[in-house]
Amino acid sequence: MAVLVQLSGTRFYRLALLPVTVWLAWRGAFVDMSGGDVKQAQANTMIIVSSVAMRVTVWASAQERFRRQDPSKKRNDSDSESIYTALWNAWDLLVNPRGIGWNWPRGLILPKPIFETDSRVTFIFLSAARLTINAFGFDACLQMIRILSPETFGSANGGSLFDGTLPPMLELARAVLVSFFTVWLAYFTIQWPYQIMAIVWVILFQQHPSQWPPLFNSPWLSTSLSELWGRRWHQMMRELLVTLGMRPFGYLFGPLGGLMGAFLVSGIFHDIELRSIGRGGNSASLIGFWVMCGVGVVLERVWKKSMGRSVGGILGWIWTFGWLALWGVPVVDEWAKSGRLGTLSLPGNFAPSLPLVTFVQRWIEL
Repeated sequence: MAVLVQLSGTRFYRLALLPVTVWLAWRGAFVDMSGGDVKQAQANTMIIVSSVAMRVTVWASAQERFRRQDPSKKRNDSDSESIYTALWNAWDLLVNPRGIGWNWPRGLILPKPIFETDSRVTFIFLSAARLTINAFGFDACLQMIRILSPETFGSANGGSLFDGTLPPMLELARAVLVSFFTVWLAYFTIQWPYQIMAIVWVILFQQHPSQWPPLFNSPWLSTSLSELWGRRWHQMMRELLVTLGMRPFGYLFGPLGGLMGAFLVSGIFHDIELRSIGRGGNSASLIGFWVMCGVGVVLERVWKKSMGRSVGGILGWIWTFGWLALWGVPVVDEWAKSGRLGTLSLPGNFAPSLPLVTFVQRWIEL
């Protein structure tokens, strides 16, 4: 499919292959890789397979053939439609969900790097530094979560964030604290593999550093849900959600319907991904979180229309993260029950932050 979408006159063949491709992806996604071991249950996650299935659907429905561009985006590469060129470019489509260096992303906003460079050597050193920081942050968040409850959600067996034996306020505070660390964990989980990919692709395939801009744009500075999801959070699923959610729902129900459709598709994607682990999952919590994020964006638009100004400032920041906490804690609770927080780790179970976290724990206990 990644080859065909680069060739003219192939839309009929792409649409014909789509059901088979999606069916194969669906079948492969639910193959049990754990062998009955709860510690290996996370290997069943279908996030990569389901993401590929969604991208294949986008490629099948594309009306304009995809073309590569040079890093400056000032011109298209050769219009050659040879099979050889398409095969060479197909690998980039598989690992480039934002479409950087291609002609197909529409309205994509890319963050500016703090240290911008055209030198591949400099870029590799900067990426290695980012990799170190993000890997350490990833492990530190994991260790902090596991310290809070090593026997329940900090273990491979999993468990709820909520403990009825604790006083209500302490129980709620612990759930919010774990959720706080989990959001950072998700951030670092996406960041450190991205830095590895950037290093590998720049070295092996001599890609330009501009093809690997930052994934995030300081999401913690968001003062509205629109700002967070529109330009500060990673945009890797943007084209998928626009094509599969916003456009069809917008056609049926108008602009607001399109907005809600994009969040609904995102919720379904995340729900299927967690369920593929084979350890339950509450669709109302998982899909509901994304739907309510859409509702929050709609409320911000109503506010702007009624008050004549956008949500923003310190009150906007409180609104944004208060709304996320309200609907997000139940999602983290589902993650905790699945055992995800107790089984994630860096390759080789490397734990660079463990000495520091252990020291802090002992200092607090003094």
